[in-house]
Amino acid sequence: KEAPAERLVLFSVENEPGSRVVREALCELELPYQLVNVGLGSARGKAQLDAAGGREVPFLVDPSQGVSLSGADAINSHLFGTYTLPVEQ
Repeated sequence: KEAPAERLVLFSVENEPGSRVVREALCELELPYQLVNVGLGSARGKAQLDAAGGREVPFLVDPSQGVSLSGADAINSHLFGTYTLPVEQ
């Protein structure tokens, strides 16, 4: 399996435990992603509201797969089920 053709977008809150777990998975899988930190009163909150229809974090948009997911368990299941660790040469 290959890395996504389009960059993933993760909406997260910096100190939220579920967001941290998803960021760790993205790093472990070495997947390119755009991090959008949102919080109460954040100007970036509108971007999340437009993408997600709500403010639940973490929230991942995977445009290559046409998937949008919320919750660390669902996101990590998608990431590890769709993308594999790169093979070392």
